[in-house]
Amino acid sequence: MTISVDEVRNELNRIVESSSSDIRRVAKCRILLNNLMSTFLTNLVEILKEVIKFLAQDNVNLFVSRQMFSDFCMRILPWIPDSQSKLLAHCMQEEMQPREVHFEYHLSIVCHHLSRIYEKEGNWKEAASWLVSIPAESYYRFSVDYELELFIKIACLYMEDDPLLAEPYVKKASVLQCLTSNKDLELSFRACNARMLDFRLKFIEAAHEYRELSISSLSQVESMTALKNTIVCTILSFPGVDRTLLLNSLSCDQRCEVFIKSSILENLRDVRIIKPQEIDEIETLLLPHQKVKINYDTSILVEAIAEHNIQAIKKLYKNIKIESLGCLLELEPYKAELIARRMISEGRIEGSINQRDGFISFELQNTDELLESWRDRIESLNIQFNRLNELVLSNSPLQTVKNDHRDV
Repeated sequence: MTISVDEVRNELNRIVESSSSDIRRVAKCRILLNNLMSTFLTNLVEILKEVIKFLAQDNVNLFVSRQMFSDFCMRILPWIPDSQSKLLAHCMQEEMQPREVHFEYHLSIVCHHLSRIYEKEGNWKEAASWLVSIPAESYYRFSVDYELELFIKIACLYMEDDPLLAEPYVKKASVLQCLTSNKDLELSFRACNARMLDFRLKFIEAAHEYRELSISSLSQVESMTALKNTIVCTILSFPGVDRTLLLNSLSCDQRCEVFIKSSILENLRDVRIIKPQEIDEIETLLLPHQKVKINYDTSILVEAIAEHNIQAIKKLYKNIKIESLGCLLELEPYKAELIARRMISEGRIEGSINQRDGFISFELQNTDELLESWRDRIESLNIQFNRLNELVLSNSPLQTVKNDHRDV
């Protein structure tokens, strides 16, 4: 069935001119709208666009326009197919925009609606841009929670496409999150802020945020995601006290075994050398932005593990050839030297580099470090001795006799 645009326009003019009050005009407009929606019109979108254009005119009373636009926002846009709903929402935005000051509320709903549609389509930047266009500071200037939720959502959408565009909205949200008492919004902000720190490669700060989220009142899926991110960001951060404390905490969390072997966490915690196969296991946990090349054309993970392994090597050797260090780190000698040089210059290890002889000398900082170094060496020696002892016993004649006796 088809109704012409002219017929609808004439009917709307008749309603506006003949009705004695705005309440009656609204009632009659709703009857017309209900009839249009209940009739299977092939040109429904075009008809509804005409209604929108009519209502947005200056000569239509604002009371009538606002009531009818509320019906469009609440009853029509959510209930028709997205393809049609998108066309109508764009039409509403275009027609109401010249009188934005009168339709701020309706424009905000339309922008939210368009953002949800574009988000479904995976068009993250477009989804975010529609939320950006909402005049939050004017209409909702007294609603802290609304602004905070809006800025968090904008930031999260931008992070899916271009994290740099998200940063200003994370900063805006950080100002407002101190003013809210809504615990859910506080958690949402912390998750958003942790992701931003992660994207900015501020791994130790991100790890602390993720760790708090992993033991908060989030859902199980969200808590486990936060825990995984905690593990990754902790591993990628510089060796130091904060990293050690986080590794201690993670080593005691049995949930970590879902993502990584406990032996790897223990080696990281106890500053033991991480082997290539263990690095490969860690790499499977990384997100795309965590795999980028940084200094010396090495990945973030390779450099983080190299720094960790230098700390472990320092506990075992007083000095070492640069070539040997490169072999242990599985890096070119010059890269191993550059990483060690940076750690020394930043005061993260005590040592010196003799380029003429090609040696790196490590200095123990205090008595506790010396004792720890000796303890590690003794522990390593004990492990090797126990393995040798087991091997000898397993091949001894006495053990063979005992085994034969058990068989009898």
